Amino acid sequence: MSQSKTEKILAELMDKIPEIEGVILLDKNGNISVQQTITQMNTSAIAKSAAAMIASARELNKTIAKGDANVTYVEGDNGYAVMANSDKAILLTIISKDAAQSLGLIIRDLKMTLSKIKM
Repeated sequence: MSQSKTEKILAELMDKIPEIEGVILLDKNGNISVQQTITQMNTSAIAKSAAAMIASARELNKTIAKGDANVTYVEGDNGYAVMANSDKAILLTIISKDAAQSLGLIIRDLKMTLSKIKM
């Protein structure tokens, strides 16, 4: 899929969910394909941390015999990092704490968005 098409899909996701402060599409090694943020962020460091976290989540799920880790999220004092992942890609979103009541719907939207993106 072309980068411009992917950027459009991610922009639509950010428009649909106003609590998203940033979205980063990366491969499982932490290499960024597309990124959009509303503030300045060290997206390279964020992507490397996200890839390491997904790798750990996948190992944990394998160890407890629960299959692959499809979604991982971290709740912080000021918001969330929510990641949906496939075999080839990770879709990381940085979300404000205002989204607490909508996390289930956001996770569903992330999974659907990731399925639209071909990497």
